[in-house]
Order: sequence, then C-alpha cells, then structure tokens
Amino acid sequence: MLRIFIFVLIAANLLFYGWSHWASPEKPVLTAVAAASTGTDKPPPAPLPCATLGPFQDELLAQQAEKQLTRAGWRSQRRASSEDISDGWWVYVPNRDAAGQERTLRAIRGAGLRDAFSMADSEDFSVSVGLFSDEQRAKDRAARIQRLRLDAVVKERHKQLATVWFDMPGVARETLSDGRLADTGLPLDVLRIESCPQPAAAPATEAPSAEGSGAEAAGKTGIAMGIHARGMQVARV
Repeated sequence: MLRIFIFVLIAANLLFYGWSHWASPEKPVLTAVAAASTGTDKPPPAPLPCATLGPFQDELLAQQAEKQLTRAGWRSQRRASSEDISDGWWVYVPNRDAAGQERTLRAIRGAGLRDAFSMADSEDFSVSVGLFSDEQRAKDRAARIQRLRLDAVVKERHKQLATVWFDMPGVARETLSDGRLADTGLPLDVLRIESCPQPAAAPATEAPSAEGSGAEAAGKTGIAMGIHARGMQVARV
C-alpha cells in the first residue's frame, strides 16, 4: 500500500514538472514610456498678422468708421477697450499743517490770484492754484507762485476712457498703413495703427507620469511570479 502511494506521488510530481515547462507563462504587461523631448520638435507656426485701428472715443464716430471700413473692403472685428488719457495739469502748493495752509492761501490771494482755494480733505494741506489743459500754462502758473517763495507742484492728471478698436485679422500693420486707409475719410491724425493684442497663453498641462503605470505593471508581474514560485514549492513537497 505504501509503495503504491509513493508511485502516485512521484507520478504527480512528474506531471506537474512537465506541465510547468511546456505551458507558456503569462507575459508581463509592458507600458510604453514617452521619450523625453530632444529639442528636435518643429516650432509652432507663427501667428497670423493682425492690425488694429483706434482708439475711437465717440460711439457715433465708431459706428461711422465701421461702415467706412466695410465699404472700403476691410473686414474688421469690433473690440471694446479703455484708454489711459491725460486729464490736464494741476498746480498746487503742499503745506505742513492747517496753519501753513491758511498762510499760503492768504499770500496767493494777496498776489491777485483769486481762484486759489484750500483742499479741505488733503493729507498734505494743499492749496490748489489752477487746473490747465496746456502743460506750459501750468508751468507758467507754477513759476508765478514760486516767485512768492512757495513750493508749487505741477502734476499731470489721468483718467480711464472707454474706447473702441477695430481688429483686422490677416492684415499686417504695414499693409494697413500703406496709404489706402486715407481714402476712407477717417480722422487718421487722431487714430493709431497698431498690432492686435496677443491673447493670453493657455496654461500648460502636465503629461501623466509613466512611473505609476510602470510600477503597476512590475507589481502585476511580480505577483504572477510569486504565485508560480509558490505552486512549484507546494508541488515538490
């Protein structure tokens, strides 16, 4: 009886040995890893030219300009924008305190400049002595105040003004300013021809890491090999 059991055990081991050598093992899953860029990629194509005409500060003038551009054969796209423009020059005299502000005001008015007045809410206790649209006139007023031994300041004022521009995709700036635009009758002496503003670049997206997929494939392969090894050990007992 014992001899029969030994023969059966030997036969089972021989069968398992033959099966393990003839059966094709499971092939590991290979994951393609993206090759790093070597700098040989072709550069992106250059953006198309685009010229823009503006700024139009008056809505009625902008509507008329759009019709004139269309009539002349220019295909334009309306774009709203804002313009930082000069709002004149302000001449004033800063002071150390309220008492100095009062003395400055009396001295200026005593010199015949009746349009001077104190700036009640100013942090430097200013005395305003005029607003001017011409810079030279503002400087002349400041020089007159300085003859009173007062420190006059000339400051340019700015304001934001809503404007309209007309973009022309596919048209180079040089082409738009080659003289043909003058036939439209637009006030080119107060307008500018510029290149269209470039849109903001989209944020780059990171490529998925190949390390995780490679590790996962290696893990699966390792598990299969471990199971196969454990099967061999059990069969040989």
